[in-house]
Amino acid sequence: MKKPLILVAALFFALTTLSFAQADIALKGVGGRLGFVMPTEGNIDNTLGFGLQANLGSITPKILLDAYVDYWAKGYTAVNYKWTWSTFGIAAIAKYKIDMEGSIHPYVGGGLGFNISKSSGKYTGPNSSLFGQYLDSDVSSSTTDVAIHLVGGATMALTPKMDGLAEVKYTLGGIDNLGIFVGVNYKLQ
Repeated sequence: MKKPLILVAALFFALTTLSFAQADIALKGVGGRLGFVMPTEGNIDNTLGFGLQANLGSITPKILLDAYVDYWAKGYTAVNYKWTWSTFGIAAIAKYKIDMEGSIHPYVGGGLGFNISKSSGKYTGPNSSLFGQYLDSDVSSSTTDVAIHLVGGATMALTPKMDGLAEVKYTLGGIDNLGIFVGVNYKLQ
């Protein structure tokens, strides 16, 4: 009974060692991005978002690892109510480099993270029982959800130390959304 367990453990160790033998995990670059975010649920209108990313190196020569921090918010007033929604997301995303000749380097990928979503509403209309006084009632909620991130995009060298990027990212978790981003990444190594 112990022999199969030892063989499975040895095989797992060998495969893990081989797969990470080519790994080069370290902080390789940092950057920022700006995007157009389109929430896909509820009555939330499109808005602008921004984020930061860090290039954490590679797991294999074709699989890169990035860390993301994103934020977007939207608010509006509708018939005696003021509503706001916001999402702060943190994620680790693996990107598969697609081989192409030329200066544009496309990729696809996905990853997991956490989305902290907040919504709040405030009644701003008159209340007849209070003789024209405003009723100050606030409603708010906040949730933290595990999020799945799917990405596709491309990078292009702008200078020897800086890359430009264009990316589409779909996020499932919290307030689901589709974002189209452009940005830059400064190479540290």
